[in-house]
Amino acid sequence: MNASEPALGAVELKVGEPGPLAAALAGEHARILLEVAFGADTAAVQPPGGLRLGVPNRALGGSPPTEVWLSGRPVERGRRGEIAWAGNGEALFGCVTRGLEQGTAAATRAAFAELLALADEQGCPHLVRVWNFLPGINDEERGVERYRLFNIGRAAAFDERYGESEAERRFSASSAVGAPGTRLVTCFAAAASAGLHLGNPRQVHAYRYPADYGPRAPSFSRATLAPAALGGALFLSGTASVAGHETRHAGSLEGQLDETLLNIEALLGAGAAGGPLPGLRDFDLVRVYLRSAAAVGCVRARLRERLGERVPLVFVEADICRSELLLEIEGVALG
Repeated sequence: MNASEPALGAVELKVGEPGPLAAALAGEHARILLEVAFGADTAAVQPPGGLRLGVPNRALGGSPPTEVWLSGRPVERGRRGEIAWAGNGEALFGCVTRGLEQGTAAATRAAFAELLALADEQGCPHLVRVWNFLPGINDEERGVERYRLFNIGRAAAFDERYGESEAERRFSASSAVGAPGTRLVTCFAAAASAGLHLGNPRQVHAYRYPADYGPRAPSFSRATLAPAALGGALFLSGTASVAGHETRHAGSLEGQLDETLLNIEALLGAGAAGGPLPGLRDFDLVRVYLRSAAAVGCVRARLRERLGERVPLVFVEADICRSELLLEIEGVALG
């Protein structure tokens, strides 16, 4: 897409260092939907230039720490309770942070209840992507892993908004990884019209996991193909070394990377109703979450062999939702 002639309502994604990116976007403030900066404060703020989210996780290995989503037309901004948002009538981005003092399940339930209500009120009721950064994701809280409590709260918010049978059809692409600090950070993209939520032929739908993984299964789809208002983007959920519903290659970074890439390629190769999906080399951003910063060099080299040099690679330090998992990969390919 030519940045000087954006399509009506569509979005663009820019990734880079804060200074050069700000210079490149001079005069574009009216079109900024969202800026995400890794290694920053946890608070979601709303400066004059647009909605900005600071995520405390470190960008690794010289990765560009900032990404900016741009609208094809002027943007309206506002707040609803604790959520800061920006939208153009057909696409909506929002960010919220919440402390965990009252418990992870309660905090998650409140955050999702508020974001789902905002999306409805703004005429963009269809989630296409949600990013979650959860402090102590593998720690126990009153004897229960915090990620499982997160899943309880998230599922409760969907059930209360839509009813249990309808909720399953609303689950979009998503990720949940660990984060420093004490506040849950949640960011989302939604649209006025529905996207297409996709499964993976190598994996059980996350929302149908057996009770071994907690009293409520994770409420997300493996990927979402967004409508035209979001550039027809394919949002790939956080994908890890899980086949069926079981972890594979515990303790092996290379084994987990290979299994994760098999999962991604299986999903992309399965296509979607109406046509094929982009290949990995067509992605506009691939983000890798790593437990160990020392793994960057090895993972980068192997991914460059598979993706080539064009695709922006961003490495972020984060714990993964299962304690035995060492990495997780997500991405976006604009239409």
